[in-house]
Amino acid sequence: MACLAGVANAAPYVLPENQPGAYTGYDWTPVWGIDALYAIGSEKHMPDMWGARLNFSLYSMQRASVRHQFCLSVAYEAGNEKYTEDYVHYKDEMYAMPITLGYNVHLAVSDEVSFFLGGRAGYSIGQVKEKSVFGTEKVDTDGFTFGVGGGIQIQCSDAVYVRLGYEFGRTYVDKKGVKGNYGQHTISLGVGCWF
Repeated sequence: MACLAGVANAAPYVLPENQPGAYTGYDWTPVWGIDALYAIGSEKHMPDMWGARLNFSLYSMQRASVRHQFCLSVAYEAGNEKYTEDYVHYKDEMYAMPITLGYNVHLAVSDEVSFFLGGRAGYSIGQVKEKSVFGTEKVDTDGFTFGVGGGIQIQCSDAVYVRLGYEFGRTYVDKKGVKGNYGQHTISLGVGCWF
């Protein structure tokens, strides 16, 4: 009996291949995230806006110095601006709902901390409501949109991260019959998790 036990301990058990349900270095996992947004308008008639962005991503779980993330995002931002032209006071109330596809590359400093750079592009649905002594006018501001930026992401646990980012975005619209492009500098603070 003692002889058999000794033989069993002498031969370590080695798994011949990756087991179902275990992560490998090449696995991608779905990630849900939400970002709080503050967008600073960089053009005249582009107000500062507040909002939120929902993200669904596929994130590389590979423990490497370079990691990849593909994402689909839907955001909602709203804001208003007061200004005067030709002695007439105006108030613009604006909202935008950009729907975008994006890619981020993560440059890992450690297993828990990474810097990311990326971009997104898509279509923004929006409207400006202009109020003055002449009445209220509503104008659709739908158009192509894109954004580029970066930031830092910190893993709080195996399933939760927080991130802080900056993005410059631009929306191309036809507002009041005049084609224009309206830029924003967006600061985001977000949290995400996977299951």
